[in-house]
Amino acid sequence: MTETDQNTPAARAVYRAQAFVRHGRWHLEVASLDREPDTGDTEALLVTLWPVGETPEGSGFPADSLRAQLLDNGFALADPGQGTGGWTPTGDRDRYTTACYQTDETTA
Repeated sequence: MTETDQNTPAARAVYRAQAFVRHGRWHLEVASLDREPDTGDTEALLVTLWPVGETPEGSGFPADSLRAQLLDNGFALADPGQGTGGWTPTGDRDRYTTACYQTDETTA
């Protein structure tokens, strides 16, 4: 094996996180964009969070708290400087999306 082969970093699996309001509460959903589910990747994760008026940031979109929830569940934003705190509105009311990747750590 050549040195290049030994030092080539493995490609990170890409995930899509969506934050949305349903039944008056924020939800966070993370889904794998991997086309081969037998690789052991997490296929989907859904976390029910705060009531809309009781987010840690108060009213509005809770970008920082959602980023913290992603980290607590073992994911990190792929591009934290994009959009609103790393999140992009989808065009639907109270629905945001971002690319993310799985970390090796969870705090839960």
